[in-house]
Amino acid sequence: MSSSPIPAVGPQPTSERIWLVYIACVLTVAVGASGGGHDGHAPWLCAAFHVGLLALVLWSRRLALTRSHAAPRVLRAALAVIGLPATFTALCWLLPGVHPEPYEWSFAAIDRGLVGVDPGALVREIPAWFVEALQLCYAGFYVICMLAALGAGKASGVAAFDRAVLMLVGSFLASYLGYLLVPTLAPKCVLEFDHEVTGLWLASPVRASIDASEANPWDCFPSGHAMMSLTSLLILWRWNRRWFVWLLLPVALLIASTILLRYHWIVDVVAGVLLAWPVARACELLADRDGWPPAPRRVTPA
Repeated sequence: MSSSPIPAVGPQPTSERIWLVYIACVLTVAVGASGGGHDGHAPWLCAAFHVGLLALVLWSRRLALTRSHAAPRVLRAALAVIGLPATFTALCWLLPGVHPEPYEWSFAAIDRGLVGVDPGALVREIPAWFVEALQLCYAGFYVICMLAALGAGKASGVAAFDRAVLMLVGSFLASYLGYLLVPTLAPKCVLEFDHEVTGLWLASPVRASIDASEANPWDCFPSGHAMMSLTSLLILWRWNRRWFVWLLLPVALLIASTILLRYHWIVDVVAGVLLAWPVARACELLADRDGWPPAPRRVTPA
């Protein structure tokens, strides 16, 4: 008597596993963090948001397991485009009550030791047109990340798009865990400077808009802007080198802007740079282990 064939096991929901690990870490911290007397500490609001996020991630996981690897593609993209910024904002209810150590003063001392002054003071030496370019590149951060995923998909197909989204999501969430470990305010929040950051036309309103919309200011270490911008370049280097060339200068300006425009300490940027490749590579190795379709390298658009 012949036995029934065993159905093949399809690709596993790697992206959802990463989300689940992150949510579990945040919920654990939310339950255990005392808040340190901080007025804005509202861990149950943060926990409630993440429980809602958990429902979406479990839905995406179910689609991947019961239908196909491609079934949750749109939901995964939505979780990246909408869920990641919302998740970042929700951390404002948890930080810095997790660990109210003022890391920014230690980082300021390191900056002064390396440069001799607070690097944000160097903006007085920068011409207004260059400040304008730096501020616009900084504001285009999420656009660069989205272009990386779209460029990978355009040049190398849906498998590359899926892997690019996975790498971006995993890297974003890794940087958010860094905020839980080392909640740190930016130089613009804690230091006084005798010269404002001013550009030509758009720099000031763009900067004011960013400041007004940022509910979570404890987002310095590691620098997500540096980490994710480099991750975007890694994705394009592998799957679409034509777009890589076009984004190389904006990313270089963006990384410079994080320090010169007083958004990050030097330590933050160094940490983001050093983490970019290992985290992105770890995400891809997990995808390989879980049987995700390979993404052939086709470095120019079809």
